Amino acid sequence: MSADGMIWSAEMALQQSFLTALQADPNLQALLGNPARIFDDETEQPAFPHVVLEAHTCEDRGASGVAGQSHTLTLAVRSRDGGRAAVKEIIGALRAACEGMELMLSGQRVVLIQPLYGDAMRTPDLREFRGLLRIRIITEEAA
Repeated sequence: MSADGMIWSAEMALQQSFLTALQADPNLQALLGNPARIFDDETEQPAFPHVVLEAHTCEDRGASGVAGQSHTLTLAVRSRDGGRAAVKEIIGALRAACEGMELMLSGQRVVLIQPLYGDAMRTPDLREFRGLLRIRIITEEAA
């Protein structure tokens, strides 16, 4: 397998593990239903509130002779009830889930999971509130 193929495979494994861990979080299930409505793509007719993985970028970040990657994931929260406060509550639960998260990945070790940025705003059509949470995950090759 090429180096690009290994990076892609590792990126997808991290993404799936991350989303599965969020969906299993009891605090997020209380806010987003059980199973938690956390998706990796838009859905045809979503129930509100829900969370969508909007972006996942990955960059090589090796150091000290060890291969590593920096992943940046952007989660979007969408809600039609409860206003900005409801979106901020979901963002807070997402942050808390990330801070307590332990991801198990084959061939990789998670060094850091860090929420970087969060915001909540009304959508231009005034029908929904939208929130964003950007998270950095740094991994390195397992020893």
